[in-house]
Amino acid sequence: MAGMTEGPATEYARTVPTWHPEQWWDVESKALGSARDLRVALAHFAPASAWKGLSRNVPTALGCLLTIANIASFTLPVIAAFLMIGWLVGTPADDPLRPVAPVGIAGILAAIAAVIAGIGLIDEARSPDRASAGIGRLLGALHLVPSAAAALIAVIAIAQQSAGGVLGILGLVLDLAVGILHFVVYRGPATDQTRRWHRNLARLESARDAVPEPERARILADIRGAVDALVGRDLVSDEDGLRALAAPVGMLGMTMAPRADLTPGGGRSA
Repeated sequence: MAGMTEGPATEYARTVPTWHPEQWWDVESKALGSARDLRVALAHFAPASAWKGLSRNVPTALGCLLTIANIASFTLPVIAAFLMIGWLVGTPADDPLRPVAPVGIAGILAAIAAVIAGIGLIDEARSPDRASAGIGRLLGALHLVPSAAAALIAVIAIAQQSAGGVLGILGLVLDLAVGILHFVVYRGPATDQTRRWHRNLARLESARDAVPEPERARILADIRGAVDALVGRDLVSDEDGLRALAAPVGMLGMTMAPRADLTPGGGRSA
């Protein structure tokens, strides 16, 4: 009968064959259950091994589409640049059979990338804690460098009256401008993530406060059952069990197995 009322964290603790400190995150993710917002907020502070459990039942279809779009946004300019470079070096300029430069195609690819990146840039400007300045400038370079090279070659092709789809240069210039904007938006120090860390912590505290009292009691009861099971099976010490029980809701993993590489300054701890 007891097993019928046990929470998922307790069931996990009764059946896990071995134990590693990072598994406290598994206990916590299972105990949090329907507290989805808290699990999502907690993922910022969790090790990679815990992300799957914390993202359980979180819609991922839109996230997959956004990931594909983001990948396209910085690969399409590179493809466009390769098309233009291929035209430039592929056939001698004095060859009467030399094909026209694919300015139009390159411009379309660059324009698509610029639109996707521009939308992401607006989102980042509203929530600057989502990415570090260093990453933002790297993404900007992936637009700026290939589109600048492609635009330069497009100018050469147009000057030689060998360009196909002349207006495509506008797409290349647009993506070049988006690349420059990345450097404007992400103009802070590349390693300064203190503000981001504190915003994620504030988001976590807000999600913890939003957990209803009955759900909070259920979570604590499930964690208490899991700790009793782990101590009873000699997988964790009595001391660690007491520390785990003292952790507030949403702070079990951070208390028992904090990420060694996560500090308020965004750097690695000594």
